[in-house]
Amino acid sequence: MIPLLKINIVAHAFLRQTLSLTLNGHNTMTESNIIELTPFRIDLARALTRRGERLLASADLADEVAALEPLEAYYIVRELGLDQALPILRELSHEQMQACLDLDCWNRYDFSAESLDEWLAPFASIDPETLSQTFFALDYVLQLLYLTQTVTVYDPDADEIPPEDEENPPTRAMTPDGFYLLELKPDLTLKIHPFTLLDGLYLYDSAATHRLMSEIRVDLPTQIEEEALRFRSGRMEDLGFATPTEAIALFSRPPSRQPLPRPQEPLDSAANRLPSVYAGPLLETSLLQRALSLVATPQSLSRMEQELVWAINSAIIAYGEKPQDIAHITDIVTRVRDTISLGLESLLVEQEPTCSPDDAAAAAKAAELLEIWCMTDLFRHGYGATMTLQEKVRQAMAEPRFAEWYNLPDTEQSDEPADRLERAFVAGLLNRQPMRGGFDPGNPETVRAFADLVEVAATQARLKRLVDHFSG
Repeated sequence: MIPLLKINIVAHAFLRQTLSLTLNGHNTMTESNIIELTPFRIDLARALTRRGERLLASADLADEVAALEPLEAYYIVRELGLDQALPILRELSHEQMQACLDLDCWNRYDFSAESLDEWLAPFASIDPETLSQTFFALDYVLQLLYLTQTVTVYDPDADEIPPEDEENPPTRAMTPDGFYLLELKPDLTLKIHPFTLLDGLYLYDSAATHRLMSEIRVDLPTQIEEEALRFRSGRMEDLGFATPTEAIALFSRPPSRQPLPRPQEPLDSAANRLPSVYAGPLLETSLLQRALSLVATPQSLSRMEQELVWAINSAIIAYGEKPQDIAHITDIVTRVRDTISLGLESLLVEQEPTCSPDDAAAAAKAAELLEIWCMTDLFRHGYGATMTLQEKVRQAMAEPRFAEWYNLPDTEQSDEPADRLERAFVAGLLNRQPMRGGFDPGNPETVRAFADLVEVAATQARLKRLVDHFSG
């Protein structure tokens, strides 16, 4: 357990560094500013103390790793890199390790043996026994799935073995017990040769390995993968990751009616705390951050943080990203933060049209909205505030001269920086979620989510000027 005094010191350091920008990003914080350590900000600081390099330096690494939620453990290992994170990997519980593999070794519905091989490789660098222990600690169906995708198993006494291709002879070997003939699957790029792995498995537990070979020989690969996927889907739901079909609901019209009251305490889930990767962008000033900083009830704050984790996880799926790309994940957290802030402001303006999001009263009213609306619904309200832009850009594309300009082949487009910015501006609006693009002359392709209604209004005006230019 980290002492509260240490947490407060860390919180001051992080918050003084990261909260140096106001909502519009222009005014810097002076040395005389005092940052109030609200419960939410302390939670963010705690999350940031759980970054990988600090964890590696811990004198009680085993206890520190055991205290991590599975999602936290995954992001810490990914940030460090698998090789550097080996001391942490060796301390992961079965649940933590399984979460890492669930997040990393599947591409939607398809399992990747190459990805599992990457996670096993650090253990192989120690010795064959450690590799074997790690492999046998995996879920049994995952062991079957990996071996099914890497080797074909024949019984020489009962199976018809295909003749070898003289031009491209297959790689074959007998198992150490002499029962089965193994053939390496083609087109694999692995760090650990499957035959090397199996040699180690036979040495470590020949009976268990023989049982694996027997099942692989008779079971259909599709059946094994379907069973593994079913188990994995349930575990992903526990981590707060919606299915692709459910996640895409983020980009739908927001609910018009106020929801029914919901439990104040967080639900039973494997994902309750904000991982450090999520905490960084949430330290930056936004209406969401200011509202959460006013939530003092521990149960309510825990539930809101849990909902925020779920909203971010759903967005990762909805945007088609994979969790291992840490840079993209940080961008998505920023998008979710800004879109929820926009949703809060939209609801505030409905109640009070003259409300300014910069006012202290706005943050207090936004905190009240957090008690009413869940984070995914607030995201949908933020998305709903940009739907007018979506409609306007589609109308613009129906104008022949505008569409002709935008659809010019790359070789015929103007090299003028202003033209590139305008194209990036329109491209951002044509995304599934309209994005703010074409604002950075140094990198026109940079896009961000709309964070407030002022940005939405400015974009509407800019689009109208551009359409008017082409309509003449």
